[in-house]
Amino acid sequence: MYIAYPALFYYAFNEATKYYVYFPDFGSSGTQGTDIADAMKMAADWLGIVAADDLDNGRQLPQPSNLNNISLVNDNPFKQEPDFSLTYDPQRSFTSMVSVEVDHYLHNDQPVKKTLTIPKWADTMGKKKRVNFSKLLTKAISNAK
Repeated sequence: MYIAYPALFYYAFNEATKYYVYFPDFGSSGTQGTDIADAMKMAADWLGIVAADDLDNGRQLPQPSNLNNISLVNDNPFKQEPDFSLTYDPQRSFTSMVSVEVDHYLHNDQPVKKTLTIPKWADTMGKKKRVNFSKLLTKAISNAK
């Protein structure tokens, strides 16, 4: 299952870690990167881990916000924190969609026996084509919208 969520990329002045990344749809936690490429890679990895954990534990993923409706200022994860102020360069900071293939992060892949009914012609055709019915159904469910 391929997912995409908007993220806030804050460029930090005078820090070894240049980008701090936050996902407004997932609360205030996030990740970081030493440059844009590293921040994008770390953001995709973070999104995969968090989304897989939600799915593995039976929690529904939040509806992704529209990228055009998020803001570095309004969605600043520390705006309610009186003891901390996020200082960033607005010229180098940006918003972007981050995408990831969640299947690579899922851990709850213990097999569960299911009985289902399909038409005889589908059974016959599947056997002739040597279809792995379990694998096909798992992939179809993963890709269902």
